This record gives sequence, structure tokens and C-alpha cells, in this order.
Amino acid sequence: MPEPPYLVLDLAGVVSWDGSGLGAMLSSVKDVRESGGCVAVARAPSDLVAHCRRVGLNRVFECHATVESAVTALRPT
Repeated sequence: MPEPPYLVLDLAGVVSWDGSGLGAMLSSVKDVRESGGCVAVARAPSDLVAHCRRVGLNRVFECHATVESAVTALRPT
């Protein structure tokens, strides 16, 4: 049986974002979770992280300062 998908979204190059971008992220999260996997976000701009906390998206995916910490968080124990 194949392993469930694990996805790290590295957002280091993102300089602006809007509802459409968040919608695309949430669609990806939904697809991965429906396949039994997990998603983490890495290196997101601070204003995006703050917005996610304000609207509760931090309950949908976890934001990490580095790609390495996101990968570590997704590794099965």
C-alpha cells in the first residue's frame, strides 16, 4: 500500500497573497487530507502567518519557520 502524501508548501518567495491564493492552498490541503496525508507550510511571509492566526487557519495547517522543521513535523512517529 502506498504511503499517504505529505506536502510542505515552501512560501519563501511569496511577496503578496490574496483570497485566491489561500483558496488554492486550502484546496491542496483538502486533497492531501482526503488521501490520508498531512500538510505543513514553511517560510510564509509574516503577514500571511498573522492572517492565518487571526482567521483560524492555523488550525488547518501548521506554519513553520524552516522547511526542515516542517518536514520533521510531518514525519510519522
